[in-house]
Amino acid sequence: MQTERPPPASGFLPIPTAHSPEVKREVIQQAGQGTCCNQDRRNQPQANAIGAAALIFLSGGLHIAWSIGFDSLLELEVSSHLRISWFIAAIVGAMVGGFFSRRFTYKQLMQTCAMLTVIGGTVMGARRFNVRAMLVARYLNGFGNGLALAPTLAMAGELSVYYKRGTTASAGEQWPTTLGIFVQIVCSASWDTESEFTVEQFQGVLSAILGVIAICMAWLLTIESPVDLLGRGDDQGAIDALSRLHRPRAVTAETYDQMDNHHTYLTHNQPMRGLRAWTEALPALLHLCLMRGLYAISSSMLVAFTLSCTSTIVYPGSSGPFVLFGILRLVGSFTSAFALDTLGRKIPLLLGLVMAGGLAVGVASRFVGSELVRVKDMRMALWLLLLYQLFAGFGFGPSSAYLSEAFPRSVKRQCIALAYVAEMIIQLGICRIDLSRHIDSIDNIAAFFFSLAALLLAEFLCSIWCMPETKLTTLLQAQIKFRNFVVSQA
Repeated sequence: MQTERPPPASGFLPIPTAHSPEVKREVIQQAGQGTCCNQDRRNQPQANAIGAAALIFLSGGLHIAWSIGFDSLLELEVSSHLRISWFIAAIVGAMVGGFFSRRFTYKQLMQTCAMLTVIGGTVMGARRFNVRAMLVARYLNGFGNGLALAPTLAMAGELSVYYKRGTTASAGEQWPTTLGIFVQIVCSASWDTESEFTVEQFQGVLSAILGVIAICMAWLLTIESPVDLLGRGDDQGAIDALSRLHRPRAVTAETYDQMDNHHTYLTHNQPMRGLRAWTEALPALLHLCLMRGLYAISSSMLVAFTLSCTSTIVYPGSSGPFVLFGILRLVGSFTSAFALDTLGRKIPLLLGLVMAGGLAVGVASRFVGSELVRVKDMRMALWLLLLYQLFAGFGFGPSSAYLSEAFPRSVKRQCIALAYVAEMIIQLGICRIDLSRHIDSIDNIAAFFFSLAALLLAEFLCSIWCMPETKLTTLLQAQIKFRNFVVSQA
């Protein structure tokens, strides 16, 4: 199946390529090839190639949920340092991964990150209620997650066909992270606190298992970026990588169409370095830093604290609201990830932001007007908070796809890392809040959700004018759409 050629008026010119006469150009005709199921089967190796990173992000989701308050340490006071340690390590890892990862192959990076996950999980699973062991484990896991993020999202954009890029990027990062958060929420809410085997030990053992599987996937399924291979002048290696990214493995007409697109992408980005690259990346970088910051707030310690307060009043002793909280966030992320290449990026983004903003106003309103806590207000606040998680998961799903395609190639990994660092700094800052001192009345909860609602609705209005629709575009076409602060609405 051949990709769409951009019209001549768009400024894209075909790059002549000399194909070796020894290479047989085989066109595969399959009945029903255009159907969704056949496309998924044919392009499955592209998702498999970043599968190791997805497992690492899943283990990171366990630690994020633990950091924001979904733990079961009744016998051990959790220090601020222990809570924020994962975020500190993730920041350091993201900077290393963003600025220095090109010195290594993607397979080497994923094997390193997976090994850090295994070691951290083993240390955490081996010791019961040991703060030092937990601290080491969280630093190792956080560093591995941060190190993996920028190269993985950059690779997701380069490995995927244009009609699967959004799903591949979002499902590779958002969905496993949210799944990890869900698993940790369920375990912390339903675990027997009298058991000799603690939730934290289970988290460590599960992380170690995920790390071992990730090592195997990195070894067997990782495929290097055909764009990187072309950049090094290895055309035959790029053709081989492209053929391996489809099932069945073969050199087809689509392979050469992708080669042409990658050549055009490289030719456009080759002179774009240094200050020129950063200048073109700035509009998207600022906006995506804001978006990832709101993504962090949407599943932060203050949100978890509000969930705990309302559920304790309305359904004391029940773990149901916590489980439903995790399920709805997971459903939102899952639905968004698989809608990005059909509905597009912009519809889920705008719908999720405006609904989440409206629901945040509703949550805040239940905490205003009376110092007396009323059960009916808390019940309404709880259900609005649960629905808020559904639409927050739906609305922030496109952020991974945007990160994978928004920036010039020479600064793409650095920009992805900076957006992730902004997200981690906000999580870290919220976790530093002393709830016993600063959140001492329901008015403060109301102020938090009113502020969050204002930011979400402002982001909604800003996204109407600043975020482009990049569905069914080549990587270069998507990159060009981000070069201005205000995008064309044509």
